[in-house]
Amino acid sequence: MRSYYTTIIVLFITTITYGIHDTIKYTLHHGIDAQSVEVNIAFDSVNTATDYLMIPRSAPGTYEITDYTRFIEDVKAITIYGEVIDGLKGRGSLFFFREKTIITEITYRVNIHKMESDLKEGFASSKMRDHYLGILGYSVFGTIPSLEDQPIALTIESGDNWPIFTTLDPTLHPRGNLSIEVQNFAMLSDAQYLLGEDVQVHRVNEVDIPLVIAAYSETEIDMEEIGRRALISLRGLADYFGYIPMPHYTVCYEFLIPFSDEHSYGFSIEHMNSMTASQDTSRAVKGYEENPAISSMVHHIGHSWIPLRSYGQGYRPFDWGTAPIIETIWLNEGFIWYVMTVVLETPERINWFKNVINNAPKYIKEKPIRALSQLGSTQYSTDFNIGRNLFSRGALMAYEMDLHIQKETNGEKSFKDALLGLLKWTESNQRAFEYDEIEPILSYSTGVNLKSIWDRWQEANPSY
Repeated sequence: MRSYYTTIIVLFITTITYGIHDTIKYTLHHGIDAQSVEVNIAFDSVNTATDYLMIPRSAPGTYEITDYTRFIEDVKAITIYGEVIDGLKGRGSLFFFREKTIITEITYRVNIHKMESDLKEGFASSKMRDHYLGILGYSVFGTIPSLEDQPIALTIESGDNWPIFTTLDPTLHPRGNLSIEVQNFAMLSDAQYLLGEDVQVHRVNEVDIPLVIAAYSETEIDMEEIGRRALISLRGLADYFGYIPMPHYTVCYEFLIPFSDEHSYGFSIEHMNSMTASQDTSRAVKGYEENPAISSMVHHIGHSWIPLRSYGQGYRPFDWGTAPIIETIWLNEGFIWYVMTVVLETPERINWFKNVINNAPKYIKEKPIRALSQLGSTQYSTDFNIGRNLFSRGALMAYEMDLHIQKETNGEKSFKDALLGLLKWTESNQRAFEYDEIEPILSYSTGVNLKSIWDRWQEANPSY
């Protein structure tokens, strides 16, 4: 039995140290279990009366709610007394502890097999195969909100002694264990983690930053050809913007035999310094093509400029517990789709955008772009009428502005200057821009009054 004086000492130390947090330790353990991984989060101390475990239900750029809590099992915590207490599923994305005490660790398992089985859209799920584990950070790592901005010491352990790759540090680590420092939870959850003997890694040369292809495929693929396409895409964007903001970049691909007849693949997701594409094996890149279809690759790499480094409210700081309402999805997606048409010199795509909005269903047409973006915050891909109308409106707004800017400046400036203005504004102000600040930033950056174009595209029932 613990003595009275020992208890007093422990409580005294706790009152001094509680609230003063150093580096948090995250451990991801992959063992011989064919279905799950284990996550351990260790920290100085938090109080279960006020703190809880939150599992993400969305991530920047997904524009949907994905209930990753369904795949969390056996949540436990360790108290300052060494006692193990059970976590309970709360409402929404929360796990809490009934006992009101001070804890120093939380451990849980993530059922990857169930995740992939239940999530029919392949891009949303982590994957586990006999010789491969592909992890989307936000699908497995939870956070304690009060510690979200603290630095993290991450350890990845493979009980099978597998090679380990992460987009945080794009080098294939040959065996078993990897330790790495991570800036905060946002960076931890944004990254991808690939483990296994079947992970392929290819370094692309002739580029100013490390450019890496990391892939898992259930059919033959040509890694050099994927790398060539990534190089074309990155060079085109670098030429357009005039600089590369990423310290390194990874293109992650999965080419999969469909998990079931109900599963679909094709969407890609952007991250700060990487992109992830889950495709079925029919889309595998198997050899050189003189004119490859790289519009999606250009688009998703382009997101590393906007919105990942210049963004509106709701995009950052991100609310991991839900899908935040974002009013600027048309900008995030549409402006970069327009950049793609310039980089790849595909002006015919403009007619495709026009056709999308002219033939939109009534419930889409009647919504102004701001309201449609709010709707798209949770339904962008589940009702792709919403998604493609958002990016088509944004792309056409950018196109119209570009023509006007070039005309008014005799070709000395273009829409590129408007985008560079957004990027410089965010770098200077270190915050999300508010909705009513967007047009003044665009106009100021180009020296051209864009308000009339802006106002027209804010209205319902756009047409071309």
